[in-house]
Amino acid sequence: MEGEIGAMIEVSPEQINQVEYLITQSEQGNHVLFDLDIVRKALASSVAYNDAEQEKNELYSSEPHIERLLAQPTLRDKKAYLSRLDPKTLNSVVRTYFNIIENNLVENKAPRH
Repeated sequence: MEGEIGAMIEVSPEQINQVEYLITQSEQGNHVLFDLDIVRKALASSVAYNDAEQEKNELYSSEPHIERLLAQPTLRDKKAYLSRLDPKTLNSVVRTYFNIIENNLVENKAPRH
């Protein structure tokens, strides 16, 4: 049985702990996969989407890269994988990653009474 992050990224049971660690760190502002300059460039180059379909297409095109990234066994291997991506793909992967983090924060926000 595989787990899901968001609605499209599949992870194996063996990857769950590592993925949860990365998400927890990111939710706390510690983006261990990306250096600050990469994050700034990706978010600064954020595309103004004409419609939801265009945004969905970018997310789907990043999906295999996110899955390959998460499949890397160590943090060092994950960073090495990212370093081999072309700038456009890297920006897309970073934006998709932050979309996943944002969705996770929204989904896990407990109602406060």
